[in-house]
Amino acid sequence: MKRFPLAALFLALGALLTPMLAQNKNVATRVGFVDADALVQAHPDYKKVQDLQAQARKELAPLEEKLKPLDQKVRSGQATAKERQDYEALAKTYQDTLKKWQDRQNPVLKPILEDVDQAIAKVAKAQGFAVVMSRQVAAQSGLVVYADEDTDLTQAVIKELKR
Repeated sequence: MKRFPLAALFLALGALLTPMLAQNKNVATRVGFVDADALVQAHPDYKKVQDLQAQARKELAPLEEKLKPLDQKVRSGQATAKERQDYEALAKTYQDTLKKWQDRQNPVLKPILEDVDQAIAKVAKAQGFAVVMSRQVAAQSGLVVYADEDTDLTQAVIKELKR
């Protein structure tokens, strides 16, 4: 078996990699961050979501007030059979009501989220960012421990949303 000299191997690798590096010369490589919650709340239609949430709270609050004392009794083991039965029925009513309001909110929230995603993509491309991450998720996951303030696209995306 014939052995190639080390220099010849590096030369061959260099020749193979040079075209790939040249092709990627103008590719965006910056990583940016946004405050996703702030973007959703800055959307012009977010008021509709807030209105639905307020209506949901009005309907859910009385159920929560009834559930709290029963929940404490059930958790402490001091609930009677009737109280456990009432708790289960009330908990089911609460879950059904919560689902009803989530089902009402989702169709209102979906176009807002789509607009936010489109605005993020537009701003990221215009400013040369290859990746944009949620600041909250990056911080909570420990994935990012430091990011320069110049990488925060939140305000630029908010301006884009208001156009």
